[in-house]
Amino acid sequence: MRYWSFEAGFGYDNLVLREGDSPTPGPREVLVGMRAASLNFRDLVVLRGQHGRAVQPPLIPLSDGVGEVLAVGAAVTGFAAGDRVSPVFFQNWEGGAPPRDLEIGRLGGPLDGVLATDRVFPASGLVHVPSHLSDAEAATLPCAGLTAWSALFGEAPMRVGETLLILGTGGVALMALQLAKSAGIRTIVTTSSAEKAARVSAMGADLVIDRSVTEDWAKAARAASDGGVDRVLELGGAATLPHSIKATRVGGQIILVGNVTGNTAELFLPAILTRQMTLRSVTVGSKQGFEALNRALAAHEIHPVVGQTVAFDDAPEAFRALEAQATFGNICVQIGD
Repeated sequence: MRYWSFEAGFGYDNLVLREGDSPTPGPREVLVGMRAASLNFRDLVVLRGQHGRAVQPPLIPLSDGVGEVLAVGAAVTGFAAGDRVSPVFFQNWEGGAPPRDLEIGRLGGPLDGVLATDRVFPASGLVHVPSHLSDAEAATLPCAGLTAWSALFGEAPMRVGETLLILGTGGVALMALQLAKSAGIRTIVTTSSAEKAARVSAMGADLVIDRSVTEDWAKAARAASDGGVDRVLELGGAATLPHSIKATRVGGQIILVGNVTGNTAELFLPAILTRQMTLRSVTVGSKQGFEALNRALAAHEIHPVVGQTVAFDDAPEAFRALEAQATFGNICVQIGD
């Protein structure tokens, strides 16, 4: 077994490649040979040591991945050698309301993640992945893919003909665009360059707002949606949230997912209170949600967007690529053949 691990601390200097014995699955566990992994913004937060006291080294990073079942424990049903599977981001959330101890079940911190050639998982923490997807595509699903699904179709599912405003063109945003189009939802996407705007338009976005040209994107989105959008996929955080409120209709929803622009936002509360708006957070989702996402992907033959793939031995370069924010689509690590 080979694996990347944060050893004495976090940061690039502490991310080292190690070798060890391949783990043996217990009675209710499954041994998975990992094939690919995918990075999220959260993985940069872990790299920087900013994910809180519960996430400590030594730690195998990354939550999103796919692999092949190599062996199963004696009490395992539903999985067999050769099955292609992904681990669930929250290993302790089957479905329904999240458990009170939700945070202790996250892969990639505090639990060891998937940046390894071999990993053992509880059988209850795995799902089969759609057969039409490549390994890299399937690797993007456990966090980024499921977050997009939960934001659109989890609590209070969106309906045909409603308008969704998506901020940015990261992995969650692009999956949300694809899912929305498959469900007949009108989409408005903001982006930061003409090149990205062209690529999002080619993916089927109904309207693309290039922030480098249109500074007041909230006003533009509101004007293009008859008084405001039905829902905002809020991926920016502190700097974008006040603008998202302006773009949303009376009675609309803002789904809080990301905080890449900061953690502390100053809000004009009357803009929310007098317009019957809902601010709701989404934290990935449950195993049942993951299974629902996979059914939708298979039914519509949706392929997640993979922008760059890095070799396993060069895994730190994947973190650097994500930091550079120059890649359109998910950044993946190829682990197995």
